[in-house]
Amino acid sequence: MTDTGAGRTVRVFHRGWEMECCGTPFSVGDEVAWPLVFESVPEADAAVWADCLDERGLLRAVTLHGGAADKRSGASRIAGRVRSIQVVVVGYRGAEPVPGERWLRSVERCPKWFADPVEGDGGGVGAGTGAGADLGAGKRGGGRERRGYRRVESGVLVDVDVADAERGA
Repeated sequence: MTDTGAGRTVRVFHRGWEMECCGTPFSVGDEVAWPLVFESVPEADAAVWADCLDERGLLRAVTLHGGAADKRSGASRIAGRVRSIQVVVVGYRGAEPVPGERWLRSVERCPKWFADPVEGDGGGVGAGTGAGADLGAGKRGGGRERRGYRRVESGVLVDVDVADAERGA
């Protein structure tokens, strides 16, 4: 969370599958209101996700699927104006995320559909693997994926200028 002149800004993670299933794309400047849940992050990835953890060390995540937010423990709501959107790209080996491999790419509008695998270099900036590292650096050769390795657009990080958020935001 960061303080701004207009109030405070809260960063939340909006998973790609949630958007593809039940979400409506949004843009920078739009007003949003979402249910949130707070989830544990594997210790190996805590530093990579530190910019979107709450004071308890839990990931703030948007949850839209089937009204699950109303039934899940720790559910809350956040409402406000979208300040920024960054597509999150995660490195995977098989079905498991590679610890510390997360890249961000700023966009003006959240996509409805997310790439798996990401084609090309993605134009992102490294977060957790060294600032300034692009998506293509050392991970793919000749346009072919390394055996069992791929990059997946897993969702978006959204900075929301909070207008009215319930507990935990």
